[in-house]
Amino acid sequence: MNSNQEEEAPRVSRVQPAMKKAAQWEVTDADELVQETRKTEKNSISSEQVVSVLKGVRGNLIGTTKNIVTEGRSQYVHSYHGFKFHVKDIKKVFAGGLDGIWGFLAQPVWVMRKDKPAKEYSRGSLFALDVVRFGGTFASIFVALFVSLNYQSFFQIISPYLDPVERVSSLHGNVSEVDNALKEKLLKSPMLAVAGREEGDLLSYLPTVGPPENRIIVPRLGLNIPLVTPSYSSLLKEDWEGVETDIQDALKHGVVHYPGTARPGQAGNFFVTGHSSYYPWADGKYKTVFARLHELNVGDEYWVYYGGDKHRYVVQGKKEVKPSNVDVLDQPSNKRVATLMTCTPVGTTLRRLILTAQEVDPTTGIALQVGEREIRTSTGPAPAALPI
Repeated sequence: MNSNQEEEAPRVSRVQPAMKKAAQWEVTDADELVQETRKTEKNSISSEQVVSVLKGVRGNLIGTTKNIVTEGRSQYVHSYHGFKFHVKDIKKVFAGGLDGIWGFLAQPVWVMRKDKPAKEYSRGSLFALDVVRFGGTFASIFVALFVSLNYQSFFQIISPYLDPVERVSSLHGNVSEVDNALKEKLLKSPMLAVAGREEGDLLSYLPTVGPPENRIIVPRLGLNIPLVTPSYSSLLKEDWEGVETDIQDALKHGVVHYPGTARPGQAGNFFVTGHSSYYPWADGKYKTVFARLHELNVGDEYWVYYGGDKHRYVVQGKKEVKPSNVDVLDQPSNKRVATLMTCTPVGTTLRRLILTAQEVDPTTGIALQVGEREIRTSTGPAPAALPI
């Protein structure tokens, strides 16, 4: 081979791989186009399949739901018929049982009696007699225990009935026989002041100078009792068990001004509570102080000495509430009211007796508004000099 041929041979060998490479690239591009086309076709087919599958699922769900509803309805109908059938059986069994019981109770029994011929009874009548005997015995024991535990309260309640004079005074709340001249004379006395009805209750003429301790006076019930205010420390700590303990301790010494409520003369609710009955063996002299509180009615009044000042209250409402009703402790900001509370019925803690009252002027009896002071009238000449 000549030199030209030798040069052409390697040149051809170099061109052929390049041509093959180009052909491969062309085939690759064509394959990619085909693959993309196939993918597009597959995707379009898949969407159609999804739609058809969803339609099939919806149809299956609707069919399944209908089947469930139909089956449930049939089950309920079957259960209803079965229940009616069993009710009839139960009625038959119940009726048969009643017949058996009645036949047993109606069976005659002869009871032997001493020195007397036997007497015929039925089993039912003997059972009824036993129930009455047992119930009567139990009731008698209960009443005896209840009365023995609360005898002090019941004695206080019935004592006015034992004394006719006291009963009449208690019912009328006044002494109608008081001479008007005597009444006027007493009213003008510098050492006495009105503390009751205008008709003139002799129990209601109170000294103008307050006692050394706070007291509450209820003329109709003949009560003149200490008014105790417990410590506020437990209330400030929100220790409610401690508050209850403080109140129970204070009740041994009188009636209690409930901690946190208004004082007499202030805006709010001056709240007082006391025992109607308590354990006979418990300490204190005031376990039955409010046993007759239920005898007070709307229009009756009571007096309070607090810090040396007199305060007059007239009852305006009377009701019973549940022990859980704490709304009776509410403190209105635009009124001067008061509340007396005790347990009822006597000897129980089932409910609370609530008597609400309005503070009035001690002399005129007009309701006092918030911030208003009572009218003070002179009852005699001022002293010329201080006493020695």
